Amino acid sequence: MSSKPLKQVPRQDSIETVGSTRWLALKTITYTDEKGASRKWDVASRTTKQGIDKADAVVIIPILRSHKSLTLDTVLVKQYRPPVQQVTLEFPAGLIDADETAQQAGLRELLEETGYVGTVDEQFTSSLLCMTPGLCDEAIQIIVVNVDLDDEKNKNPKQQLDDGEAIVLERVPLLTGLKKMMDEGSEMPIAMLYSFALGLELGMKHASKK
Repeated sequence: MSSKPLKQVPRQDSIETVGSTRWLALKTITYTDEKGASRKWDVASRTTKQGIDKADAVVIIPILRSHKSLTLDTVLVKQYRPPVQQVTLEFPAGLIDADETAQQAGLRELLEETGYVGTVDEQFTSSLLCMTPGLCDEAIQIIVVNVDLDDEKNKNPKQQLDDGEAIVLERVPLLTGLKKMMDEGSEMPIAMLYSFALGLELGMKHASKK
């Protein structure tokens, strides 16, 4: 089954900034759709955005492993999010500074939010990803970071939080119970985290049937 090809490729004609704060701007995009009609779309945009071909933020998937104890965990962050008026459960994440790569930002944010140090797993670095493309123009990259729990630097990790940040850590087994923990918890899981846990369970379920 295939759909009919577009009559023309949609194009952006103009952008008007309606209002702006330190971190966010509300903009109205005027664009021409695939049928040639002129339309408008309101969008939230980060004022720190560095271009459409660059990630604005990084999401970190920490892989905590100890070869001595055979531990395989991940660490999640809990924090109050005013837009949803409740505490959320998320992977560590943060904005990429102008002089950073996504990989550098991932290591920095992991250290600041969790206290753990690690190395980027280059095999699993993602391309640019959108979050809520109907609402905002934010682009992210996912960075997988391997954390060696046998390293002395990770024996007693200490957060390095910015003023105004209140982040509680939740360390959980990576392969077992991640989805159950979210289903039974009181926090609102971020969609990416829940999808990750659901994918793990689906993969293990169907792999066991082969």
